[in-house]
Amino acid sequence: MNATNGRLMGIAAAVALLLLAAGERALADPATGGSTSSGQATDGGTFYSPLSKKVQEDIGDIHPASNAGIMSYFHGQASVNTQYTSNAPLYHSKDEADFLISPLLEGGFTAPLSKFFKVDVEARLEDYTYASHQSLGFYGVSGNADLEYRYKPVWPRIYAGVEPYYYLSYDTGNRLTTAIGPVAGIDQTLSINRGKTLLLIAYHFGQYFASPGINTYQAHTATISLTQQIKPDLYAQLYWQYQYSIYTIADRDESRDIIGVSLIHQFTPTTFLSVFVNYVDNASNNSLAKYTTANAGVSLVWQY
Repeated sequence: MNATNGRLMGIAAAVALLLLAAGERALADPATGGSTSSGQATDGGTFYSPLSKKVQEDIGDIHPASNAGIMSYFHGQASVNTQYTSNAPLYHSKDEADFLISPLLEGGFTAPLSKFFKVDVEARLEDYTYASHQSLGFYGVSGNADLEYRYKPVWPRIYAGVEPYYYLSYDTGNRLTTAIGPVAGIDQTLSINRGKTLLLIAYHFGQYFASPGINTYQAHTATISLTQQIKPDLYAQLYWQYQYSIYTIADRDESRDIIGVSLIHQFTPTTFLSVFVNYVDNASNNSLAKYTTANAGVSLVWQY
C-alpha cells in the first residue's frame, strides 16, 4: 500500500467525524420540556472541517506521512470556537442573538486489527458558554468506540460502534442530558482535480437511549462536503447536511438542513484557523420545535 492510499484511508474518518460532531449544542428548550438536540445534532453550532494531517498531501500539501511506531496510533485536537448565532435558544417564534464560545479537547487511539479492520476510540471534553443567555451554557463529555472496515484503501469506509455523552447545565449544576447508543455508517472520500479537490459523501445512523427519556431519539444523517485548495495553505469548503430524527417517547419527528461555507488557513501542519458561516432550518411535527438560525464565527484548531 503506497503513502497516498494510506492517507486516503484516514480522510473519511477524520473529515466525517468533524462534520458530524463539530458544534453540537444540547440546548434545553422550556417549551418542549427537554433538550432540543444532543449528540451528533450539530444544532446551529460550529460546522467546519480543518484538514487532518493524513489529508494534507492528498489536496496539495507535500509533507510526508509520519511513521512513528505505536505513538502514531494516538491522535487528538484542541480547539476554541467563537461564534455569533442569530437564535441562541432555538426559539420557534422569536430569535434572540448571542455570542458563543466553545473550547474542546479531544484524544483518541486508532489501531489496525488486520488488513481490513481497525479500531477507533475517542473521548472529548466540551464546554459551551453564552455571553448573554448564560442559563443555556453547559459542559460535559462525549466519545465513541468504533470498529472500522475497508476492503481496499480507495473503497468506502464502513463502521459500527457505540457513542455515549453526558452533559451538565451551568445554570443548575444538574445533569442536562445523558445517552448511549449504537451507531453505524459508511463514508467515501474522493481526491479529484489532480489532488486539489476533496469530495466527502457520508451517511451516519445513531439510536440514542437518553435520560431524561424525552431525549431518546433515532437519527439518520447524510453529509456532503467539497474542499478546494486555493493556495498551499488556504482551503475553501462548502458543505450540506441533512438529518432526520425520530424522538420515540416524545412522538416527534424532525428534519434539519444545514448549509454553510468555511475558509481554512493552515498556519503549520497541525494548526488551522477557520472562518465560517452557516444556516440551519429545523422542521418538526411539533410547532414548538421548529426554528431557523444563522451562524458565523472563527475557530482555532491545533491537532496532535
